[in-house]
Amino acid sequence: MGDSVTHTQKQLTPVRESIINKPPYISGKLQLPASCFSLLYRVTKDGHDARHINLADATPDELEKLTRACEPASFGREQETVRDENYRKAGKMDLEYFSPMLDVFRTDLVNIIYYCLLEGTQSTKRIKIELYKLNVYEEGSFFKPHVDTPRSKNMFGSLVIVFPTPHEGGALHLRHRGQEWIFDSGQVLAGKDKSSIGYVAFFSDIEHEVAPVTSGHRVTLTYNLYFDDEPVSAVSKRLTPPVVNEGAFREAFTTLLEDQEFLAEGGTLAFGLRHVYPIKDDDLKHVHSVLKGSDALVYQSVRALGYEPVLYIYYEPKHFGPAEGVLIDRVVDFQNFDPESEELVEFLHAEGGALVNVDRDRLRRAYTRMDDGTTEQVEWVTPMTTLNQKRDVYISYGNEAAYLGWIYRDVCLVVRVGKVGDRLAYPRVAELNRRIYG
Repeated sequence: MGDSVTHTQKQLTPVRESIINKPPYISGKLQLPASCFSLLYRVTKDGHDARHINLADATPDELEKLTRACEPASFGREQETVRDENYRKAGKMDLEYFSPMLDVFRTDLVNIIYYCLLEGTQSTKRIKIELYKLNVYEEGSFFKPHVDTPRSKNMFGSLVIVFPTPHEGGALHLRHRGQEWIFDSGQVLAGKDKSSIGYVAFFSDIEHEVAPVTSGHRVTLTYNLYFDDEPVSAVSKRLTPPVVNEGAFREAFTTLLEDQEFLAEGGTLAFGLRHVYPIKDDDLKHVHSVLKGSDALVYQSVRALGYEPVLYIYYEPKHFGPAEGVLIDRVVDFQNFDPESEELVEFLHAEGGALVNVDRDRLRRAYTRMDDGTTEQVEWVTPMTTLNQKRDVYISYGNEAAYLGWIYRDVCLVVRVGKVGDRLAYPRVAELNRRIYG
């Protein structure tokens, strides 16, 4: 059995890596109100001459005037700020010389960063987004490969907004650990619709490069991203932003299920959640609608393929092995649990829990009341985390004194698949509930 489990886990590696090793950036196109494209800027440093430009409908002459109002852009090199047009050729404007009408906090960008860029404990922190600079890349402008210098210990990344000014070239190349990704804003924003911006957010340790602009003007706002010390408030609403590793996950998952040797008789896959969620006292239904990042990716992708992803509470009894536990579709109320008359596992089973990866023979020997115990062999695609871990407490009343006992629980996403040749013929939740509850 050990060899079989090891082989199955090896087969799961591409799917696991498509989730865990997601690209360290997010990008996309976001529609905004017309007012967000207005920009005021000073033509001279003394501020006596100021202009307005609508970056959704700017003429070549207006863009040229904006370019001429900029200074040559500098960059950081070994704790120094330098100018070198062999390394970077672009125009820049410091904060005191321009004022955009775009307010990122009145857009969905903050939520998109929470949903798609940050994971785990990072997504529980409040973030600050500070406008840093305006840049104009005209024809012939570029920025060779570089890594940004963090401006404080709390800075974790950058957000670049690209306005829909016509341009070709100027694609942003991102590189990390031997991989490369490209966001070509000229292509993304091409067309008659000028009501959208392009955006890219990435971590500070990512090497990036702006390819030469071959025509037009690439106008950007750059923001620094910082972690704040205060916890984040609830995300305002449900989003379905693009996830950069969606294609990799779908390809890995469908390829896996085409493998004749993988779970030939069907089986159950489980995914540990990689974000923190508000878990109510007894129900998980609301969590489906607020899944984020990789969790949302798995849920939405497998549903689109015809499977039924389900959230379960996963209990871990103290005496169980590392891969053993109990799955149940709700948070259990332990007020009626009496440790003097039954075992904790027996109580969870009576509540409708399915024992995970527990040997049936050992189960029957240990718990005589559970000869008909519901067990399920589960393959963990991504491991359980402790991000949503809670401790449920119960009271035991002995002959001499009462004492407190406890059991840990977390949340996972479960996907059941059918046998080879009929992968979609898997047991539905309604069918499983009939077996458990009658």
